[in-house]
Amino acid sequence: MTVARVHMLETTREQHDVGLAAVTEEILPWLRDATGFRGLIRLANPDTGKVLVVTLWATEKDRDDSAAAARQFTELTATGVGAAWLSVDDYDVSLFDVQP
Repeated sequence: MTVARVHMLETTREQHDVGLAAVTEEILPWLRDATGFRGLIRLANPDTGKVLVVTLWATEKDRDDSAAAARQFTELTATGVGAAWLSVDDYDVSLFDVQP
């Protein structure tokens, strides 16, 4: 079963691009080396400033083992770009369908 962690942040339009760069240049390389990492989806709503970062994990243990580092990365990224970190929640992935 795949599981997920969802981070919710709030940004301005200016912070959005800086935050995206931080995710692609700093966080994603670390995640790719983490045991059980299966993918990342970043969703942004420019009208509300809300950003969701969804990470997918092979098992609950893999997700849980990465939790402390994930929170630290999120705090550093949010502080670095001036975004507000609103929440982090864990989920089971009950359906995942992606078309090529």
